[in-house]
Amino acid sequence: MRGPLDWDRFLPLAWRHGLMPLVYSNLLNSFSELVPAVQLQKVRDDFHHNTARNLFLVTELCQVLEEFERQGISAIPYKGPALALQVYGDLKLRSFVDLDLLVRPGDEMRAGAVLIARGYRPHLDLSPAQESMLSRSECDRVYIREGRNIVLELHWAVAPPFFSLGVGTEAALADCVRVEICNSQVRVPSSEMLLLILCVNGTKDLWTALEPICLVNELVRRHPGLDWARVITLGRRAGASRMLHIGLLLARQIFELPLPEKILASIDADGQVKNLVAEARLRLTENELPAPGLVEKMRFRIRSRERGRDKVRYCVRRLFTPTYKDCVPELPGSLSFLYYALRPLRLLRAGLKRRADKPVV
Repeated sequence: MRGPLDWDRFLPLAWRHGLMPLVYSNLLNSFSELVPAVQLQKVRDDFHHNTARNLFLVTELCQVLEEFERQGISAIPYKGPALALQVYGDLKLRSFVDLDLLVRPGDEMRAGAVLIARGYRPHLDLSPAQESMLSRSECDRVYIREGRNIVLELHWAVAPPFFSLGVGTEAALADCVRVEICNSQVRVPSSEMLLLILCVNGTKDLWTALEPICLVNELVRRHPGLDWARVITLGRRAGASRMLHIGLLLARQIFELPLPEKILASIDADGQVKNLVAEARLRLTENELPAPGLVEKMRFRIRSRERGRDKVRYCVRRLFTPTYKDCVPELPGSLSFLYYALRPLRLLRAGLKRRADKPVV
């Protein structure tokens, strides 16, 4: 270390990157004598508050899953508490603000009705036209249980349709193992499927935080029996081999993750991977960089696909598939096709506004 650690800068960074529980666990176990008493107490208080919140949310998760099962709705949790247990084996070592459940396409309305009966309400108050566009353009809907301050994201796909990912919901629901949550054996994605999902989500979000990379690292280390042949097959079928390579190389460079020679050879053979990883690492370390806009997100996501047809599908669907935001003002049903024509114009206007609002250096 080149000088004393700036704790007032370090601790907010740990929160920003989603690593506060891991930071506390490691500080307490190995370096507690090096931490000033005030900062150590602050981290301890944050850790205990996070633990209590996690226990509260996991109880809610199990109750929702039980209600879904009674209603004949097949659902699996991912992210949130299930991810903490799969990757770290300890609910306390992740911070998460919401719950995520994956259901079959077509079951989202029934599942939403169950949540509403339980005291949740949709985060967005949408018109019928907006509801229709939401289901076509997105992969989830947010529900809020006020009074208990619970946010639950109900997913009907692993990624939004515009991402053109070759992983169907049925495949994800079928490729499961069981973990113990609340004294029950709950179905969660297999380690191989979870690794793919983590790398896809990390790429979708441009790897702007350390925690997704840490999750990839810990998942691989915690499951030494990982079936790499299955991982390769899943990535190839999904058109997401490059996304897998990006996540694995980030984990290797930052956390020295050991990888099989076959995986390392595949990474080396793809010339785009190292460039994309370098770009992601720049975002991680440069705090002054502005939040990526739509064009920057599209560029990174397009370059993260290895198949030309997936690049084209992404561009077409992203540019021409309306979202619920495009349904204002609401048009008569007979004119709803115009939403598709107006979508590119709306994006162009938003891009011009963003450019006009950018400060002059």
